[in-house]
Amino acid sequence: MAYVKLNKNALLHNLEIISKKAGDRDKVALVLKDNAYGHGLLEIASLSKEFGIKRAVVRNLFEAKRVEGFFDYILVLADIPQEITPFHFTINSLEDIAKFPKGSKVELKVDTGMHRSGILPKELKEAFLLIKKQKLDLKGVFTHYRSADELSSELFWQQKNFEDVKNESLRLCKEFGFEKPLFHSCNSAALFRLNEFSDDFARVGIAAYGYLEIDEVFDKPELKPVLSLWAKRISKRELKKGERVGYGGVFEAEKDLVLSTFDVGYADGFFRLDGTQEYVLPKGNKVAGRVSMDSMSVLCDEEEICIIDNAKIPASFFDTITYEILVKLSPFLKREVVS
Repeated sequence: MAYVKLNKNALLHNLEIISKKAGDRDKVALVLKDNAYGHGLLEIASLSKEFGIKRAVVRNLFEAKRVEGFFDYILVLADIPQEITPFHFTINSLEDIAKFPKGSKVELKVDTGMHRSGILPKELKEAFLLIKKQKLDLKGVFTHYRSADELSSELFWQQKNFEDVKNESLRLCKEFGFEKPLFHSCNSAALFRLNEFSDDFARVGIAAYGYLEIDEVFDKPELKPVLSLWAKRISKRELKKGERVGYGGVFEAEKDLVLSTFDVGYADGFFRLDGTQEYVLPKGNKVAGRVSMDSMSVLCDEEEICIIDNAKIPASFFDTITYEILVKLSPFLKREVVS
């Protein structure tokens, strides 16, 4: 069966660069949501703990419970618990506050300009009042930047908005008797764009996995892709000139060829090629025709082949971003850690 290789040295290399930029390993919260961006939740959690990362960010309670033993701090972005847990949960709207069990550890997300989720800055006092009334344990206040990866001044506009939010939050903490909360705002792009980093920690996702979706004008750190996708041969045949391959027979051999079919397809997360454009794999082998649900035919005579070793390549071909290439990889694929 197709499988994923995770390069341990590449991950540790990336985490070292990120930690130096943030100032310390304790100032890095590794984003592990959606199966660690397709890399494997438990595998990446284990390796990052070995490196010394103590904070993690996940999507839901299910993910939080799976990595509970690896981190001192876990923030859940999009879930509301039914009972008290040791995790921190995000308040995404004023209406959600009443849904949390009393005593829950919560962090208040503030919309400083992305206009997707979080309370508005003008709602801060009302949020603090409701949190106090619900007897919740306020642990943090944070935001998310919408354009940190683009050449624009919007990052600095939102950063200024968040500075105002932080100042007002500190004032409200005194008024309502809360302890000083954790403040965080930077994603991967923002961390590497800003010259000075003053938050309690950064929430780093894609950079840890070897990529930085950021405009070319900015300096980029020398990150290394962690993941590669591999497949094993399930059949081989001598393809004669004029014979056609796969659904619709869209590939026709111009001469006698060796054709191998491998155990990877769009059910495993690789995109379905329609056969009208030539796609070349990392070692120069050409895909023959359409990719099937569970298989891919390639012009080669190899028993094992690399399908992806740098997500930028398929991302460019399919006109998307590295995130989408990575997170689509099936969680059922075996993850194998290599050095």
